[in-house]
Amino acid sequence: MIIKNPKYCIMKNFKFLNFLLICLLISCSSKEIESADLENEASEITESDIANAIISTKSNCNLNDTKLFDAPVNNSTDAVNRSTYGMSAWKIVEELSDEFNYPGGKMAPAFTKKWNLGYVNSYSGPLPTVWTGNSIGFEDEGANGNRALTLIAEENGAGSTRTLECGMISTKATSSYPLFQEARVKVSNSQLANAVWMISSEPGQFEEIDNLETYGPRIRLDGEECDKPYFADRLHLSHHTFKNEGGERLDYQPQKETWMSRKKDASNCDRANDVIWNEDYHTFAVKWVSPNRIEYFVDGKRVKIVSGLRLEDGIDPESYTTCGDGLTKEMYMLISQAAQVWRYGGTTQFWNSTDTKSGIDTKMKVDWIRVYTPSGKLNSRICN
Repeated sequence: MIIKNPKYCIMKNFKFLNFLLICLLISCSSKEIESADLENEASEITESDIANAIISTKSNCNLNDTKLFDAPVNNSTDAVNRSTYGMSAWKIVEELSDEFNYPGGKMAPAFTKKWNLGYVNSYSGPLPTVWTGNSIGFEDEGANGNRALTLIAEENGAGSTRTLECGMISTKATSSYPLFQEARVKVSNSQLANAVWMISSEPGQFEEIDNLETYGPRIRLDGEECDKPYFADRLHLSHHTFKNEGGERLDYQPQKETWMSRKKDASNCDRANDVIWNEDYHTFAVKWVSPNRIEYFVDGKRVKIVSGLRLEDGIDPESYTTCGDGLTKEMYMLISQAAQVWRYGGTTQFWNSTDTKSGIDTKMKVDWIRVYTPSGKLNSRICN
């Protein structure tokens, strides 16, 4: 090759070298930030034993029950600082998120564009629960036009055919991992199930992640203890994998450390010192990291990690997932209430209980729900 203008080539090469140096500096800086995020993420929960499927942050209170754990005292109700957990660059997914500030309520076009009034399909719920948009509303919450979604339950009918109409909304869009869902919720004064969750749609082969499932206060408004105090003032942080086999629906969910309580202060470990979740708004979040890892957060703090595909109390030890490799299916976002009569031993016992199950005291309020992914787009997945 004949070089006609050496000076021009030298200048051109010098500019190219400068460009390379800038790229290297940016790359190193990005890696340092990513490394710092990972270090921060690892600092709160130490995975000292990789054979454990469940890793929880615990207080010094020993609850003497493997299904329970007590989280450390946390007087904040803040949202998660996403940069602490490797999500500083993640973007909000508009199709799955909502501030619920609709002057026009549930008939507002922007609301109906995102949400179904009811379940993701024609299924109306496990009787006596009937999920309906009739039990959905909005109310003002503070100043500056802030509003909250409300869900309420009302008895309908009488006798053995009596039903409980409960509020439910579900997104029209779906997404798979990696995904972070967070909601600011005020639990109802009743003993009904209040839930923020995700579920896939394939009949008989569902995958489900429960961000929040809780059953109201242990002490009712009448001053008496509720009929099933074991579940009260506790948060159920769990997931399910389902499979239909021979006409039977098989349902797996972890059993160890799935029910969380938290003390108001460190003074004692009595149940009377438990946080009463319906007294204030709290933020609940779940990070769907991968098919084989879920992380749970309450009021800005990570409280639990579930991992391991086939480990006992892990993601899918029974091999129920269709793809066979954990939680992969695209899921809808749901907010709901339900009777969940299994706690009482059946429908008759539920109706005969003196627990609050209908009317104004069943009101659950959701200030907002926010869902993030690395790109801010919906994640699509198919079986490998």
